[in-house]
Amino acid sequence: MNKLFRTFFIFLILLSTRGAIAQPNELKYTKLAQPSDFSQKSSNDIEQLMALYDHNTDLVTQDSDNLHALMSRAPAAQQELIDLLHFIDQSSNTKTILPATKSYQRAAQKVQTKFNGDASQLTDIARASVVAYDVKSLLSSYQQLSQYTEIVQLKNRFAHPKVSGYRDLNVLVKLPVSQMVVEVQFHLNDIADIKSGPEHHVYEQIQQIESQAKATSRRLNDIEQATIAKLRQDSHKQYHKAWLSYKRQSLYSSQRQVA
Repeated sequence: MNKLFRTFFIFLILLSTRGAIAQPNELKYTKLAQPSDFSQKSSNDIEQLMALYDHNTDLVTQDSDNLHALMSRAPAAQQELIDLLHFIDQSSNTKTILPATKSYQRAAQKVQTKFNGDASQLTDIARASVVAYDVKSLLSSYQQLSQYTEIVQLKNRFAHPKVSGYRDLNVLVKLPVSQMVVEVQFHLNDIADIKSGPEHHVYEQIQQIESQAKATSRRLNDIEQATIAKLRQDSHKQYHKAWLSYKRQSLYSSQRQVA
């Protein structure tokens, strides 16, 4: 009887630990976040994306206001973020873009000019961007990030786009190991291409027009104002066209699932 009990007890232990026996990389991450806030009422990817609600707190801060200490931890936090996003990339149709960590000089300047000397408010010392080729992959990538980190702020610019028409998810997360708050932006590829290409060209043209007026200490004339309005309108149309393409793609995918 004792032998049978021991066998049954060992079997229960194996069942309880089965989920932990995974690939080595998976063991690095611990689930800290609450269950995903995706809507379960719709299979339409666009509707699920739009249903992600903003998480905005009055003030998101690091666990220290010592800029030197934060900057010394930044490389480790950046590497932790890189490892996590590369792990997520393996199971979603996404790619990770990794800018360099913020320099000490730029960080100190931002602390003084924007945060009135409070370094704890500097939440983008380590940062990265995730570019997805479809809405489903973007949702999957975000969901996995929320499972392995603590989401402390979310700005859903797909639901509330910028005036220009640009859309993305801007997320601040606390990493499980370094405990640093870092920034992750989620982009759709076609929209990101517009931002780095045509939209950037529009920005440069508007800057040039406004600089010329400022150099002669005058207001923009009617022609210049009309030119700027036309440039912004054209940029907005490009963003809208790209967004409609993703909406059609998502609708087609959901219809195929139903069929």
